[in-house]
Amino acid sequence: MKLTLRNALPMLMVVAISYSACKKSENKPSTSTTTTNASVEVASSAIAKNLAQSLAGSFGGASVKDGVNPSANFSTSTKLKIQSNDYHCGFYVDSSLNLNFNQGDTLKALKTGGVSYFFVCNNSKTIGYDLVDSVKTVGSGPGYSFTYAIVQNYSVRGLNTNNSNFSLNGTMKAFTDNEYTKYKTFSAVHNTYKFTNLYVHGDDNFDITSGDATFESTGKTNGGGWDYSGTLHFLGNHKVQMTFLNHQYLVDMITGEVKPN
Repeated sequence: MKLTLRNALPMLMVVAISYSACKKSENKPSTSTTTTNASVEVASSAIAKNLAQSLAGSFGGASVKDGVNPSANFSTSTKLKIQSNDYHCGFYVDSSLNLNFNQGDTLKALKTGGVSYFFVCNNSKTIGYDLVDSVKTVGSGPGYSFTYAIVQNYSVRGLNTNNSNFSLNGTMKAFTDNEYTKYKTFSAVHNTYKFTNLYVHGDDNFDITSGDATFESTGKTNGGGWDYSGTLHFLGNHKVQMTFLNHQYLVDMITGEVKPN
């Protein structure tokens, strides 16, 4: 399943709605142990979905699926300022992104912020880039509203002649806030990541076959909040081992699903 802005929204609804459904099914007040376990489960699911969707560019930033090219999330801008004859070598800058996204009369969003690429070349051929961006997307649809804030500081380098394999190092902030008026629920997930030596295999649906990361996550739903930090170890086959509070989880990077490991 491809993770995009369009399908990121219903997946995020699960975080808030599923907790509400669990509360309705309980016949007596939860004990402190049950509450703690439920919070960890809700948090692990929210962190996993945030990781998978933010790396895929679903919240408006660059995506690992861009390879060594500029992100399609920025390419529709008409205000690009290019400080070279070929944007595949040199600077590619827009300090005033202002993009509208409309899906009929149901989904409307406005993306603002700025992006700065520096493309690294060898013999006039792109072999990687350095990226700094800060993008905010505010939108609404029937019964819900959302705000996404993405800040990325990436260093991406090709590892073979056609750049189908590449490495990624850097940091990302991925903040998502969703409110669902129909269900009277909300979900706020604010994550920051530091990626070290991620190895991406483009010919295998951009599988991250190795690498590590640390993360910090704060979040809140109708059922309570969390403030956790932990580690991520990329295993290949689109799987990541996530560890926090001495719990280990296996994250599916294609679907964003998570299960105890």
